Amino acid sequence: MKPSLLFLVLLPLCGVMQAQPQWQVESASVTFEIKNAGLRVHGSFTGLEADVRFDPEYPERSAILASIDASTVDTGIGLRNKHLRKREYFHVDQYPRIRMESVRMEKRESDTYSGTFLLDLKGIQREVTVPFTFTPHGQGSTFMGSFMINRLDFGVGESSIILADDITVRLTIEVLSIDQR
Repeated sequence: MKPSLLFLVLLPLCGVMQAQPQWQVESASVTFEIKNAGLRVHGSFTGLEADVRFDPEYPERSAILASIDASTVDTGIGLRNKHLRKREYFHVDQYPRIRMESVRMEKRESDTYSGTFLLDLKGIQREVTVPFTFTPHGQGSTFMGSFMINRLDFGVGESSIILADDITVRLTIEVLSIDQR
């Protein structure tokens, strides 16, 4: 094959093989809300670790792998937090991290995206769809999104007339481009 023909064949692949912009997490807010006895209970997790390779122009080429420290669950009530760390809820001794890995991402509108992620909670994996925004500002950007899961799908507690099945999870993640550090 002539060198010029080889160049024409490989040129379209360069865009696919090009490295995606990499982002470092500067701060993260991972919160949740569930109804318990008719009242809204709010909680949070800390200890987010993530490998974020996201291109807002080509989200389909992007990849995100993130995990959070399950033992950091905090509802503002120490006794409840201790109970949530036990086997029937988060079982943090055996499953210390909750993980999410992107399966696919697509652009919806100008700064609005949809990501399908494989959520691994207590060793149970399910796909979740997360609508999110990606907003550039100054040297960094902000990811914001939320999604709902059924806790029973992941073996978090048992069926209850007092505790709701659905949990809403909200994410706000501030990132800085690795190239701009």
